[in-house]
Amino acid sequence: MEYIAGILLGFITLSFLLKIGFYPSFRQIALAATACAGFVLLIWNQAAEQSRTQIADFLASPKQMQDAAVWITLEAMIMIAFCFDSFAGYRHHDNLFKRSISCFLNVYPGLLIGVVLGYALTQTIFAFPGTDFRIVAGWFAASAGTGIALTAWLFRKYLGDKGLRLELLFTTNLFILLMGIIATENGQTCYQSVSNVDWKTTVTTLIVFIAGAGLGLIWKLIHKTKL
Repeated sequence: MEYIAGILLGFITLSFLLKIGFYPSFRQIALAATACAGFVLLIWNQAAEQSRTQIADFLASPKQMQDAAVWITLEAMIMIAFCFDSFAGYRHHDNLFKRSISCFLNVYPGLLIGVVLGYALTQTIFAFPGTDFRIVAGWFAASAGTGIALTAWLFRKYLGDKGLRLELLFTTNLFILLMGIIATENGQTCYQSVSNVDWKTTVTTLIVFIAGAGLGLIWKLIHKTKL
């Protein structure tokens, strides 16, 4: 279960990086990255109090994981709504309600990145036993803030085409929905669960995702060249 949760957190991170890449300027991207670094500095004390057993108990709890599924689904649906609104944005938003919804979708970066940062900080603290937690948290916050800002900007710069980035964001959140179902059901499905991860199926799914994204990029480049 921890492996599946790790993959899910990876997709959530990718979704966040793609989403803040739609901000108009690097200054706004940097502001979002700074907020992430500040969040790490706020929670380092709570993260230091966690143990591997507590995390394992959380992942093994059907009720807590099903509660998590609600938040995962809500965030993925907001991101998908942003994708549709961006395509619809080529049309005029003719009333205040539509403009307000569009403004919210454009500004919202994705709050589940906080869960990713909290989990990553905890694992980093585990990796450096005996080191002052404050120092570990400080270095992690600086690295996370810098990495988020640079990666989001690089995605925006090198993927370039807005339509392609919207397609990647949409596809990523579809995978988040699917992975969220797999990770949070935790034995509540009608089939008997197994203790080992089906790596063949997982790798195949990732290959299909990467291949689809690659074909989409190639198609966009060919189409852009013809134009």
